[in-house]
Amino acid sequence: MNKASSVILVRESEQQLTGSGCCGRLEGGFVKRPNGESIFAEQRAIMEEMGPLYRGLRQRYGDGVELQVLDPRNSSLIVMLIRDFWRYRVGLREALRTLFRIPVQAVVVNGRLIARGCWPEVQKVASILDQRTTEIS
Repeated sequence: MNKASSVILVRESEQQLTGSGCCGRLEGGFVKRPNGESIFAEQRAIMEEMGPLYRGLRQRYGDGVELQVLDPRNSSLIVMLIRDFWRYRVGLREALRTLFRIPVQAVVVNGRLIARGCWPEVQKVASILDQRTTEIS
């Protein structure tokens, strides 16, 4: 796997939702409503659903892929996207479409938005990464 390949998994972080910092965090299971229901249950479910994709990619490619998980409000996301647009020669139209269509949950591979609002199967992301490797060879 070409070390230059990039995967950015965009999802909300409980640290961003609660303002928790390095000294501790308040996750969905900790903060409850008066009725006992978790405040961030939906966001927590999205985080947990991302796990198989993250682990599958990490297991398949190890350090051979740059795999980042970022909150959509993290300013580093814009910096990484611009870096990837340049690195992978993403056209202006596609770059703008990616920038303006990033939702709370997304997958960006080599500067290109490949999934919005759902986590794709590991195989779908792997086939895109493998196709890039074939193109480089």
